[in-house]
Amino acid sequence: MTVSSHSHTRGAGTGAGTSTKAARDEAAVLSAAGHLTDRDRELTRLVARHRVLTTDQLAALAFGNVTTARHRLAVLVRLGVLRRFRPYRTTGSAPWHYVLGPIGAALLGQEDRDEKRWLPLVRTDRQLALERSQRLGHMTGASWFFVALARHAREHGGGELLQWDGEGEASDYLYARSRELGPRPDGLGVWAQDGTDIAFLLEYDTGAEHLPQLTAKLTGYAEHARYSTQFKMPILFCFPTPRREQSARKAFAATEASLYLQVATAALNPRVTCPACGPAWLPLHGGHAPMRLIDLGDVLPDPWRTEPEHDEQDQHELDPAETGWDEVEPDRL
Repeated sequence: MTVSSHSHTRGAGTGAGTSTKAARDEAAVLSAAGHLTDRDRELTRLVARHRVLTTDQLAALAFGNVTTARHRLAVLVRLGVLRRFRPYRTTGSAPWHYVLGPIGAALLGQEDRDEKRWLPLVRTDRQLALERSQRLGHMTGASWFFVALARHAREHGGGELLQWDGEGEASDYLYARSRELGPRPDGLGVWAQDGTDIAFLLEYDTGAEHLPQLTAKLTGYAEHARYSTQFKMPILFCFPTPRREQSARKAFAATEASLYLQVATAALNPRVTCPACGPAWLPLHGGHAPMRLIDLGDVLPDPWRTEPEHDEQDQHELDPAETGWDEVEPDRL
């Protein structure tokens, strides 16, 4: 791998149960540990960090083919390292969705020297809520964005996914020093290629949100960018269709806050199209032609490389009272 990061009514395998006796729990963990490879442990941590990943996603991350992945994942479920479920669909069959199992939580707790760290993730009520959540498709879709990058690096080389933080980890990082919460990006990543790299925040759009909700996110990002350098990194909006992208770009460009952010958009399905392959990304402002993900760094500079010594100046420049946002006419498409 290249990354550094309702009841189960349809035959869901829940793996080994958790005994109430500490001795039996410890014996189960020790027994499972003897069957695990380094790859198993990496996958377990990935599932824990990102809460839920599908069979195809795990196959793309670590296996040569999906059949091998299915067999190995079934073993991890049987050992209690992972659990799995299939969300209900009115037509067809959903793929297996894998979440952390009780043995997996115990193993990770031992590795991290914090036995309680991962236990909340294996609570039955939380996992059932996740299975029924209307955001489940959004979560797995955002994960596909990063999985596609990791798969491209693994199968073709020429790039590397240096960092993949999910929504929770990205928010923890962005708001670590802030008392006020704002937009929660769907992920934070660092992609390396051609001797350079680009850090970015991901906004994965499914078309469910109204355009005013999307543009409101830009206002929230701009407010926090006044004080925090990390909010000045490029924000990538991934849209499901070109029509949705065009509508959003018009709304974004008419938003004053967009002038103080680094925004790029693309219309692609990361399940089938690699976000780093080909000129898919279009910066919001500047009249640029579509470009590759890594080339966005040429027009959307890395704030840590270009502005670390000018934090006070940046805050001054981003102050609406000083810049006069109301006096600036944004570019319109």
